[in-house]
Amino acid sequence: MPRIRKTLAQGLCGSAAICLAVPLFSLLAASVSSAQPSTNTTNIKDGHGVLEERRVRAYKEMGGDENVIRQTVARITKQDGDAPGCWVYEWRVLGEYYENLGDAILKTGPRRAAQDAYIASIAYYALGWFPRVTNAEEAKDYDQQLRVYQKAGKLMDVPLEVVKIPFRDGFITTYLHKPLGVEKPPLVLYAGGVDQYKANHYRPVQDFLAKGLAVATFDLPGFGESRQWERDTKSDAHFAMLESYLKRTDLDTKHISLFGQSYGAGATLRAALRNDPRITAIVAFCGAMHLGGKNSLAPESKPGDKLINGPLLVANGTRDPGSPVEDLISTYQAAKTGDLWLLGLGEHCAVEYYPIVMPQVARWLVEQNKKK
Repeated sequence: MPRIRKTLAQGLCGSAAICLAVPLFSLLAASVSSAQPSTNTTNIKDGHGVLEERRVRAYKEMGGDENVIRQTVARITKQDGDAPGCWVYEWRVLGEYYENLGDAILKTGPRRAAQDAYIASIAYYALGWFPRVTNAEEAKDYDQQLRVYQKAGKLMDVPLEVVKIPFRDGFITTYLHKPLGVEKPPLVLYAGGVDQYKANHYRPVQDFLAKGLAVATFDLPGFGESRQWERDTKSDAHFAMLESYLKRTDLDTKHISLFGQSYGAGATLRAALRNDPRITAIVAFCGAMHLGGKNSLAPESKPGDKLINGPLLVANGTRDPGSPVEDLISTYQAAKTGDLWLLGLGEHCAVEYYPIVMPQVARWLVEQNKKK
Protein backbone atom coordinates (compact mmCIF):
# COMPACT_ATOMS: atom_id res chain seq x y z
CA MET A 1 0.00 0.00 0.00
CA PRO A 2 1.43 3.44 -0.88
CA ARG A 3 2.61 5.28 2.23
CA ILE A 4 -0.01 8.04 1.96
CA ARG A 5 -2.88 5.54 1.61
CA LYS A 6 -1.58 3.54 4.59
CA THR A 7 -1.35 6.71 6.66
CA LEU A 8 -4.87 7.77 5.70
CA ALA A 9 -6.24 4.32 6.49
CA GLN A 10 -4.58 4.29 9.90
CA GLY A 11 -5.91 7.76 10.62
CA LEU A 12 -9.55 6.84 10.10
CA CYS A 13 -9.64 3.17 11.21
CA GLY A 14 -10.11 1.55 14.58
CA SER A 15 -11.76 2.72 17.78
CA ALA A 16 -10.50 6.28 17.31
CA ALA A 17 -12.34 6.66 14.02
CA ILE A 18 -15.47 8.22 15.47
CA CYS A 19 -13.51 10.76 17.52
CA LEU A 20 -11.35 11.68 14.54
CA ALA A 21 -14.37 11.99 12.29
CA VAL A 22 -16.22 14.48 14.51
CA PRO A 23 -14.07 17.50 13.52
CA LEU A 24 -14.60 16.58 9.88
CA PHE A 25 -18.29 17.43 10.19
CA SER A 26 -17.33 21.11 10.30
CA LEU A 27 -16.53 20.77 6.62
CA LEU A 28 -20.26 20.89 5.90
CA ALA A 29 -23.05 22.95 7.43
CA ALA A 30 -25.48 20.70 9.33
CA SER A 31 -28.68 22.19 8.06
CA VAL A 32 -32.01 20.55 7.35
CA SER A 33 -32.34 19.88 3.64
CA SER A 34 -35.50 20.99 1.87
CA ALA A 35 -34.39 19.29 -1.35
CA GLN A 36 -36.51 16.87 -3.34
CA PRO A 37 -36.45 13.46 -1.63
CA SER A 38 -34.14 10.86 -3.08
CA THR A 39 -35.59 7.87 -4.86
CA ASN A 40 -32.57 5.77 -3.86
CA THR A 41 -34.50 3.53 -1.48
CA THR A 42 -32.09 0.58 -1.29
CA ASN A 43 -29.44 2.33 0.82
CA ILE A 44 -31.51 2.20 4.04
CA LYS A 45 -33.23 -0.79 5.64
CA ASP A 46 -35.04 -0.62 8.98
CA GLY A 47 -33.27 2.62 9.89
CA HIS A 48 -29.78 1.37 9.08
CA GLY A 49 -27.41 1.99 6.19
CA VAL A 50 -26.96 -0.92 3.81
CA LEU A 51 -24.19 -1.69 1.31
CA GLU A 52 -23.83 -5.12 -0.29
CA GLU A 53 -20.56 -6.96 0.23
CA ARG A 54 -19.79 -6.85 -3.48
CA ARG A 55 -20.23 -3.08 -3.34
CA VAL A 56 -17.83 -2.80 -0.41
CA ARG A 57 -15.29 -4.69 -2.51
CA ALA A 58 -15.99 -2.46 -5.51
CA TYR A 59 -15.47 0.83 -3.67
CA LYS A 60 -12.38 -0.53 -1.96
CA GLU A 61 -11.03 -1.37 -5.42
CA MET A 62 -11.93 2.15 -6.54
CA GLY A 63 -9.73 3.70 -3.85
CA GLY A 64 -11.73 3.73 -0.63
CA ASP A 65 -10.69 2.05 2.61
CA GLU A 66 -12.76 -1.00 3.58
CA ASN A 67 -12.83 -0.21 7.32
CA VAL A 68 -13.79 3.41 6.70
CA ILE A 69 -16.57 2.29 4.35
CA ARG A 70 -17.97 -0.19 6.88
CA GLN A 71 -17.80 2.29 9.77
CA THR A 72 -19.51 4.96 7.71
CA VAL A 73 -22.35 2.65 6.64
CA ALA A 74 -22.84 1.76 10.33
CA ARG A 75 -23.34 5.47 11.20
CA ILE A 76 -26.02 6.04 8.56
CA THR A 77 -29.69 5.97 9.59
CA LYS A 78 -31.53 7.70 6.72
CA GLN A 79 -31.15 8.66 3.07
CA ASP A 80 -32.16 12.33 2.99
CA GLY A 81 -30.84 15.23 5.00
CA ASP A 82 -27.77 17.39 5.49
CA ALA A 83 -26.66 16.26 8.94
CA PRO A 84 -24.74 13.42 10.58
CA GLY A 85 -26.38 10.07 9.94
CA CYS A 86 -27.64 11.00 6.45
CA TRP A 87 -26.35 9.05 3.44
CA VAL A 88 -25.07 11.85 1.19
CA TYR A 89 -23.79 13.92 4.12
CA GLU A 90 -21.66 11.14 5.61
CA TRP A 91 -19.97 10.31 2.29
CA ARG A 92 -19.52 13.96 1.37
CA VAL A 93 -17.71 14.63 4.66
CA LEU A 94 -15.19 11.94 3.73
CA GLY A 95 -14.97 13.13 0.13
CA GLU A 96 -14.23 16.69 1.19
CA TYR A 97 -11.76 15.58 3.86
CA TYR A 98 -9.64 13.63 1.38
CA GLU A 99 -10.01 16.32 -1.28
CA ASN A 100 -8.73 18.94 1.16
CA LEU A 101 -5.93 16.59 2.18
CA GLY A 102 -4.93 16.21 -1.45
CA ASP A 103 -4.92 19.99 -1.85
CA ALA A 104 -2.68 20.36 1.20
CA ILE A 105 -0.24 17.64 0.11
CA LEU A 106 0.00 19.12 -3.37
CA LYS A 107 1.37 22.38 -1.97
CA THR A 108 4.44 20.81 -0.36
CA GLY A 109 4.39 17.04 -0.84
CA PRO A 110 4.81 14.49 -3.62
CA ARG A 111 2.46 14.54 -6.58
CA ARG A 112 1.64 10.82 -6.26
CA ALA A 113 0.57 11.18 -2.63
CA ALA A 114 -1.77 14.03 -3.54
CA GLN A 115 -3.22 11.93 -6.34
CA ASP A 116 -3.82 9.03 -3.93
CA ALA A 117 -5.78 11.35 -1.64
CA TYR A 118 -7.86 12.60 -4.59
CA ILE A 119 -8.61 9.03 -5.71
CA ALA A 120 -9.85 8.19 -2.21
CA SER A 121 -12.01 11.32 -2.32
CA ILE A 122 -13.49 10.23 -5.66
CA ALA A 123 -14.54 6.86 -4.21
CA TYR A 124 -16.36 8.47 -1.27
CA TYR A 125 -18.11 11.09 -3.40
CA ALA A 126 -19.22 8.23 -5.67
CA LEU A 127 -20.82 6.50 -2.71
CA GLY A 128 -22.70 9.71 -1.93
CA TRP A 129 -24.74 9.57 -5.14
CA PHE A 130 -24.88 5.75 -5.30
CA PRO A 131 -26.72 4.07 -6.91
CA ARG A 132 -27.77 6.96 -9.14
CA VAL A 133 -28.33 10.72 -9.16
CA THR A 134 -31.98 11.40 -8.32
CA ASN A 135 -32.07 14.80 -6.57
CA ALA A 136 -30.15 18.04 -6.10
CA GLU A 137 -28.05 16.82 -3.16
CA GLU A 138 -26.88 13.75 -5.05
CA ALA A 139 -26.24 15.89 -8.14
CA LYS A 140 -24.05 18.20 -6.04
CA ASP A 141 -22.12 15.19 -4.80
CA TYR A 142 -21.62 13.94 -8.35
CA ASP A 143 -20.42 17.38 -9.46
CA GLN A 144 -17.90 17.35 -6.61
CA GLN A 145 -16.69 13.92 -7.67
CA LEU A 146 -16.13 15.17 -11.23
CA ARG A 147 -14.27 18.24 -9.97
CA VAL A 148 -11.90 16.10 -7.92
CA TYR A 149 -11.38 13.65 -10.78
CA GLN A 150 -10.28 16.55 -12.93
CA LYS A 151 -7.92 17.65 -10.16
CA ALA A 152 -6.44 14.16 -10.11
CA GLY A 153 -6.36 14.24 -13.90
CA LYS A 154 -3.95 17.16 -13.89
CA LEU A 155 -1.50 14.96 -11.96
CA MET A 156 -1.68 11.98 -14.31
CA ASP A 157 1.43 11.09 -16.31
CA VAL A 158 -0.37 12.49 -19.36
CA PRO A 159 -2.88 15.07 -18.09
CA LEU A 160 -6.54 14.16 -18.48
CA GLU A 161 -8.33 15.76 -21.41
CA VAL A 162 -12.03 16.66 -21.15
CA VAL A 163 -13.53 16.13 -24.61
CA LYS A 164 -17.03 17.31 -25.51
CA ILE A 165 -18.79 15.15 -28.11
CA PRO A 166 -21.70 16.70 -30.06
CA PHE A 167 -24.84 14.64 -29.41
CA ARG A 168 -28.43 15.53 -30.28
CA ASP A 169 -29.11 18.97 -28.77
CA GLY A 170 -26.00 19.13 -26.61
CA PHE A 171 -22.73 17.39 -25.76
CA ILE A 172 -21.60 14.19 -24.09
CA THR A 173 -18.59 14.87 -21.88
CA THR A 174 -15.85 12.25 -22.15
CA TYR A 175 -12.66 11.88 -20.15
CA LEU A 176 -9.76 11.03 -22.44
CA HIS A 177 -6.84 9.26 -20.76
CA LYS A 178 -3.67 8.77 -22.80
CA PRO A 179 -0.67 6.54 -22.07
CA LEU A 180 2.77 7.99 -21.49
CA GLY A 181 5.25 7.69 -24.33
CA VAL A 182 2.86 6.42 -27.02
CA GLU A 183 2.66 8.79 -29.97
CA LYS A 184 -0.66 7.61 -31.46
CA PRO A 185 -2.31 5.11 -29.11
CA PRO A 186 -5.28 2.93 -30.05
CA LEU A 187 -8.51 4.06 -28.38
CA VAL A 188 -11.04 2.30 -26.17
CA LEU A 189 -14.50 3.85 -25.67
CA TYR A 190 -15.41 2.81 -22.11
CA ALA A 191 -19.06 2.76 -20.91
CA GLY A 192 -20.03 1.96 -17.32
CA GLY A 193 -23.31 0.83 -15.81
CA VAL A 194 -26.37 2.50 -14.31
CA ASP A 195 -24.50 3.08 -11.03
CA GLN A 196 -20.92 3.39 -12.29
CA TYR A 197 -20.33 6.69 -14.06
CA LYS A 198 -17.28 7.95 -15.92
CA ALA A 199 -15.22 9.02 -12.89
CA ASN A 200 -15.54 5.57 -11.29
CA HIS A 201 -13.12 3.73 -13.56
CA TYR A 202 -9.71 5.07 -12.57
CA ARG A 203 -8.26 1.67 -11.57
CA PRO A 204 -9.09 -0.33 -14.74
CA VAL A 205 -8.15 2.66 -16.88
CA GLN A 206 -4.64 2.49 -15.39
CA ASP A 207 -4.39 -1.14 -16.51
CA PHE A 208 -5.36 -0.15 -20.04
CA LEU A 209 -2.89 2.74 -20.09
CA ALA A 210 -0.13 0.41 -18.98
CA LYS A 211 -0.69 -1.60 -22.17
CA GLY A 212 -0.44 1.51 -24.36
CA LEU A 213 -4.18 2.05 -24.88
CA ALA A 214 -5.96 5.40 -24.69
CA VAL A 215 -9.32 5.31 -22.90
CA ALA A 216 -12.31 7.65 -23.19
CA THR A 217 -14.80 7.12 -20.36
CA PHE A 218 -18.30 8.56 -20.67
CA ASP A 219 -21.81 8.55 -19.20
CA LEU A 220 -24.47 6.86 -21.29
CA PRO A 221 -27.64 8.86 -22.03
CA GLY A 222 -29.91 8.73 -19.00
CA PHE A 223 -27.09 8.67 -16.44
CA GLY A 224 -24.48 10.91 -14.81
CA GLU A 225 -23.78 14.06 -16.82
CA SER A 226 -25.88 12.62 -19.66
CA ARG A 227 -29.06 12.27 -17.62
CA GLN A 228 -30.80 15.09 -19.52
CA TRP A 229 -31.54 12.53 -22.24
CA GLU A 230 -33.65 9.41 -22.17
CA ARG A 231 -31.87 6.06 -22.27
CA ASP A 232 -30.36 5.33 -25.65
CA THR A 233 -31.79 2.05 -26.95
CA LYS A 234 -29.94 2.25 -30.27
CA SER A 235 -26.42 3.05 -29.02
CA ASP A 236 -26.42 6.29 -30.99
CA ALA A 237 -24.11 7.80 -28.37
CA HIS A 238 -21.40 5.27 -29.22
CA PHE A 239 -21.47 6.27 -32.85
CA ALA A 240 -21.51 9.99 -32.07
CA MET A 241 -18.28 9.41 -30.16
CA LEU A 242 -16.86 7.19 -32.86
CA GLU A 243 -17.47 9.84 -35.53
CA SER A 244 -15.92 12.55 -33.38
CA TYR A 245 -12.84 10.63 -32.26
CA LEU A 246 -12.18 9.43 -35.80
CA LYS A 247 -11.27 13.04 -36.60
CA ARG A 248 -8.41 13.10 -34.09
CA THR A 249 -4.86 13.09 -35.41
CA ASP A 250 -3.21 12.18 -32.08
CA LEU A 251 -4.86 8.74 -31.86
CA ASP A 252 -4.61 5.53 -33.87
CA THR A 253 -8.08 5.83 -35.38
CA LYS A 254 -7.66 2.59 -37.31
CA HIS A 255 -7.93 0.77 -34.00
CA ILE A 256 -10.92 1.88 -31.94
CA SER A 257 -12.54 -0.68 -29.63
CA LEU A 258 -15.57 -0.67 -27.33
CA PHE A 259 -15.66 -1.72 -23.68
CA GLY A 260 -18.94 -1.94 -21.78
CA GLN A 261 -19.59 -2.86 -18.17
CA SER A 262 -22.98 -4.08 -16.87
CA TYR A 263 -25.67 -1.86 -18.46
CA GLY A 264 -22.85 -0.41 -20.54
CA ALA A 265 -22.12 -3.92 -21.82
CA GLY A 266 -25.67 -4.10 -23.16
CA ALA A 267 -25.24 -0.75 -24.89
CA THR A 268 -21.91 -1.90 -26.29
CA LEU A 269 -23.46 -5.12 -27.59
CA ARG A 270 -26.20 -3.10 -29.31
CA ALA A 271 -23.45 -1.11 -31.01
CA ALA A 272 -21.68 -4.34 -31.93
CA LEU A 273 -24.82 -5.61 -33.66
CA ARG A 274 -24.33 -2.89 -36.29
CA ASN A 275 -21.08 -4.60 -37.32
CA ASP A 276 -19.40 -1.32 -38.18
CA PRO A 277 -16.02 -2.20 -39.74
CA ARG A 278 -14.39 0.84 -38.10
CA ILE A 279 -14.71 -0.90 -34.70
CA THR A 280 -11.78 -3.21 -34.02
CA ALA A 281 -13.01 -5.26 -31.05
CA ILE A 282 -15.76 -5.39 -28.42
CA VAL A 283 -15.65 -6.27 -24.72
CA ALA A 284 -18.92 -7.11 -22.94
CA PHE A 285 -18.02 -7.20 -19.25
CA CYS A 286 -20.80 -8.53 -16.99
CA GLY A 287 -23.49 -8.17 -19.65
CA ALA A 288 -25.22 -10.41 -22.16
CA MET A 289 -27.60 -10.40 -25.13
CA HIS A 290 -30.24 -12.61 -23.43
CA LEU A 291 -31.05 -14.31 -26.74
CA GLY A 292 -34.40 -16.05 -26.67
CA GLY A 293 -35.51 -14.18 -23.54
CA LYS A 294 -37.88 -11.29 -22.95
CA ASN A 295 -35.00 -8.81 -22.64
CA SER A 296 -33.19 -9.99 -25.76
CA LEU A 297 -31.11 -7.38 -27.55
CA ALA A 298 -32.00 -9.16 -30.80
CA PRO A 299 -35.65 -10.27 -30.38
CA GLU A 300 -35.84 -11.90 -33.80
CA SER A 301 -32.78 -14.06 -33.16
CA LYS A 302 -32.18 -17.21 -31.17
CA PRO A 303 -29.20 -18.80 -29.40
CA GLY A 304 -26.74 -20.11 -31.95
CA ASP A 305 -27.31 -17.36 -34.52
CA LYS A 306 -24.14 -15.57 -35.65
CA LEU A 307 -24.93 -11.88 -35.21
CA ILE A 308 -21.61 -10.13 -34.52
CA ASN A 309 -18.58 -10.25 -36.78
CA GLY A 310 -16.35 -9.83 -33.76
CA PRO A 311 -13.93 -10.20 -32.22
CA LEU A 312 -16.00 -10.20 -29.01
CA LEU A 313 -14.81 -10.86 -25.46
CA VAL A 314 -17.50 -11.83 -22.93
CA ALA A 315 -16.46 -11.91 -19.26
CA ASN A 316 -18.32 -12.19 -15.97
CA GLY A 317 -18.58 -14.13 -12.73
CA THR A 318 -20.60 -17.34 -12.74
CA ARG A 319 -22.93 -16.29 -9.89
CA ASP A 320 -24.68 -13.36 -11.58
CA PRO A 321 -28.46 -13.97 -11.78
CA GLY A 322 -28.88 -11.05 -14.18
CA SER A 323 -26.46 -12.51 -16.72
CA PRO A 324 -26.27 -16.24 -15.96
CA VAL A 325 -23.72 -18.53 -17.54
CA GLU A 326 -26.10 -19.76 -20.24
CA ASP A 327 -26.63 -16.17 -21.39
CA LEU A 328 -22.90 -15.52 -21.39
CA ILE A 329 -22.33 -18.63 -23.50
CA SER A 330 -25.02 -17.73 -26.06
CA THR A 331 -23.65 -14.18 -26.28
CA TYR A 332 -20.15 -15.51 -26.92
CA GLN A 333 -21.51 -17.93 -29.53
CA ALA A 334 -23.33 -15.07 -31.30
CA ALA A 335 -19.95 -13.72 -32.48
CA LYS A 336 -18.03 -15.22 -35.37
CA THR A 337 -14.83 -14.91 -33.38
CA GLY A 338 -14.01 -14.14 -29.76
CA ASP A 339 -13.46 -15.44 -26.25
CA LEU A 340 -15.48 -16.27 -23.14
CA TRP A 341 -13.97 -15.78 -19.68
CA LEU A 342 -15.91 -17.17 -16.69
CA LEU A 343 -14.56 -15.69 -13.47
CA GLY A 344 -14.87 -18.34 -10.78
CA LEU A 345 -17.61 -17.80 -8.20
CA GLY A 346 -17.74 -14.06 -8.86
CA GLU A 347 -21.05 -12.22 -8.69
CA HIS A 348 -22.12 -9.43 -11.07
CA CYS A 349 -18.93 -7.92 -12.55
CA ALA A 350 -16.75 -10.02 -10.20
CA VAL A 351 -14.80 -7.00 -8.97
CA GLU A 352 -12.54 -9.16 -6.80
CA TYR A 353 -10.99 -10.40 -10.06
CA TYR A 354 -10.25 -6.89 -11.40
CA PRO A 355 -6.56 -6.78 -10.41
CA ILE A 356 -6.01 -9.92 -12.48
CA VAL A 357 -8.58 -9.72 -15.25
CA MET A 358 -8.42 -6.05 -16.28
CA PRO A 359 -4.74 -6.18 -17.32
CA GLN A 360 -5.63 -9.30 -19.31
CA VAL A 361 -8.59 -7.54 -20.95
CA ALA A 362 -6.18 -4.80 -22.00
CA ARG A 363 -3.76 -7.41 -23.33
CA TRP A 364 -6.61 -9.08 -25.27
CA LEU A 365 -7.45 -5.73 -26.90
CA VAL A 366 -3.82 -5.21 -27.86
CA GLU A 367 -3.81 -8.65 -29.48
CA GLN A 368 -6.92 -7.80 -31.52
CA ASN A 369 -5.31 -4.54 -32.68
CA LYS A 370 -2.30 -6.49 -33.94
CA LYS A 371 -4.55 -8.82 -35.95
CA LYS A 372 -6.29 -5.97 -37.81
